Amino acid sequence: MKKYIIVFSLSLLTITASAQKKKKKQIPPPKKVELIPVVEPVQITNGSAEDALPVPMPTTSPVPILATTVEGKEMRFKNIEELTTTDLSKLKELSFRSAVSGKSIDSGILQKIIERATQLETLGIDNFELAVFPEIKTAHHHLKTLALRQNKLTSLPASISNLTALTAFTCDNPLTELPPSFTQLKNLKELGLNDHLFTAFPAEIFSLSQLSLLYMSGNYKSETKLGKLPDLFQQLPELKELGIQNAGLSSLPRSIATLKKLEHASFSNNQFKSFPEVLASNPRLVYVPFTNNPLQWEPFLASIKKIQWRGLFFLYETGFTKKQYEQLQQILSKIDVYYDGMND
Repeated sequence: MKKYIIVFSLSLLTITASAQKKKKKQIPPPKKVELIPVVEPVQITNGSAEDALPVPMPTTSPVPILATTVEGKEMRFKNIEELTTTDLSKLKELSFRSAVSGKSIDSGILQKIIERATQLETLGIDNFELAVFPEIKTAHHHLKTLALRQNKLTSLPASISNLTALTAFTCDNPLTELPPSFTQLKNLKELGLNDHLFTAFPAEIFSLSQLSLLYMSGNYKSETKLGKLPDLFQQLPELKELGIQNAGLSSLPRSIATLKKLEHASFSNNQFKSFPEVLASNPRLVYVPFTNNPLQWEPFLASIKKIQWRGLFFLYETGFTKKQYEQLQQILSKIDVYYDGMND
């Protein structure tokens, strides 16, 4: 029996279309690239934390500032000036989020936070005209999660290596490179670099041997693409999730086949004509978005016959006909194939 559902593509452009699935169980949507978890302060209603719901945007301020102290007290500040009058050394979590673009944030304020909030474990700065991240003058031994989303950063300070406790870093900014000191972030396990303008894959990443999650996506409006990946992925043996999108990739290096723990592989919005053999031969894969690639029917048909894994396979925006998709599903009888129904 046929069933059509609605899912979201892994691509940066949200694609909603009817999807055919061979089984009737419910399917989670493909993961987006920005998957680095960030613990944010929660809203307080009648003195209790409602951690199941996101904090609503206040009607009186376009820049909500939320914080949690080391004692577990949640705080909301009306403006940055009010924040600077509090005891920063008592903060454990801090989040700035602008509801509108074009808002600026004083780098001097951030400098003060970095220097005085010595017990801070989580810092998030979203949607500001932040072009320069402040220097980290001394080692910060508590900050574990740093999220810089939708800002204007083209580079990071060399002193970022002083964030010695950092385990999760999200940076959705038009970065053109990583500083050499990035290699010193040896505790980093989760890394998300989206909207970047890299012309080559940052070699510094291969020094982060504890990485278990790596997602990268180039700026979809830019013609700048990675084009290819270095054959050095054996240096990242702990990877469980790997996603590289908007990179202009047409092949993958053989070293990706050495990633014995890899379970999620996301390579949508690239230039693949067939399914890479280094992924087909990995029996541990369970979640594989492969949307919006210029797949050629005959080479792709031959390549999927080598697949050894079972799981979820997302194939939207490929140009295949409904009949071809049905043929794929027959061949991949142990895999759930999801696709759009626009080429019937």
